[in-house]
Amino acid sequence: MHNVTHANQFGVVVYDWSNAKAIWANAHPMSSEELITKQAEMVYEQDPGVPGYAPRVWAYRNTIKALNWYSSVREKLDDPKYASWFIKFKGFSNTPYPGGPTQGKDANNSFHVPACDFYNNGTAPRCSGFYHDQEQTPEHAGGGKPYPVDGACTEQCDCGSTNPCGEYIFDHRGGEVEGRTFREWFINEYMVTNETLHHTDPVTGKAQPIGLGWLDDSMSMGGPSEEDKNYIADTGASPQDMAEQVSAYKESIYQLKRKVLPLGGFWWQLMGAGTLFNTGKAPATFTPAEQCKQTLRSQCVGGGGNTSAAPSTWNKMQMYNVPEGGKGATPQNFTDYTAQFLLTRGPYAMLGYSWCGCTNGAQMRPRAEEWDEEFGEPTAGACKETGADTGVFTREWTAATVQWDCNASPGSAYGKITRK
Repeated sequence: MHNVTHANQFGVVVYDWSNAKAIWANAHPMSSEELITKQAEMVYEQDPGVPGYAPRVWAYRNTIKALNWYSSVREKLDDPKYASWFIKFKGFSNTPYPGGPTQGKDANNSFHVPACDFYNNGTAPRCSGFYHDQEQTPEHAGGGKPYPVDGACTEQCDCGSTNPCGEYIFDHRGGEVEGRTFREWFINEYMVTNETLHHTDPVTGKAQPIGLGWLDDSMSMGGPSEEDKNYIADTGASPQDMAEQVSAYKESIYQLKRKVLPLGGFWWQLMGAGTLFNTGKAPATFTPAEQCKQTLRSQCVGGGGNTSAAPSTWNKMQMYNVPEGGKGATPQNFTDYTAQFLLTRGPYAMLGYSWCGCTNGAQMRPRAEEWDEEFGEPTAGACKETGADTGVFTREWTAATVQWDCNASPGSAYGKITRK
């Protein structure tokens, strides 16, 4: 599990299914979903955050891949009455296959991905007529190219007794079963649940929401993202089938948004990208002067730019992502990053890191000393250019004056934060 003390150095932490993989990949059956919830509860136990604010721990969910190391997915995948909720291999409608197991392409040259699991340890292999690949699937080592190991199972990989572990695909067209459609289940029992926005403190029973974090993957006319490239061939989908899959997927995401936002919920892809003037290379190198001026004039008042105290970028939550996980950044670079954030941020913004592997203790991300300081609140609206074409922009906070100099020489201080 992720070190809770490290997690609580940050205002928001987001956990994907890889968290604690060595533990859940060897559970019988696998339990990634439950461990994400447990990890969030561990973080909250040490630091519950500020009551009334948005959730400070967010949980990963897939929107098109049906990962059966999540128990809520496995329950539906293994129950025949929900067969219409999942995409099938071409020519098959049941699971396991009629007439016994097949090895897919290895046996009948039908598919580009194996339909059965590897390492049966003396038992019959588990096979499935539901389409699935092995791209990012926990495996028992030794299966070769068809079974790349993404999390090692020391024994038989266990995603239940019915279907092998794999990346299955939700069918958002899924029909009604016992009074609810796939979309109704997807929104109300997979996304918005007692393990996310309806979560309660396991000790006190009081509301303790876990936010929706990175809602991964999508469906396009070319097939699902991050899935085997032969999805269409292996499922036999026609152009009309793909158009229907894409349309149904988009409608589910639209309806999910309508459900989540009134609850005070959120997810990563609803954020905008806050402006950090960096080429993305390490050590940090910043945007040329003229481009810097043009960008800030669109976000600051005066200097021939924006004339409003509320730039349009403030209408959306912004995530200011420190590039490359802070690799090679100096203390001054972090001052620059923080200054840019304070200079241009609106009422809803975050500064930090996007996805990074950090649970093994060897990839802790650097932390700017400014991130532990209190700068108060802005005393006016947007930032301002100090004069006509000066290229110097400032913003007043109750406890600091923030400045950005677009004309600074590379390697010098672009940003300054003067404490009051």
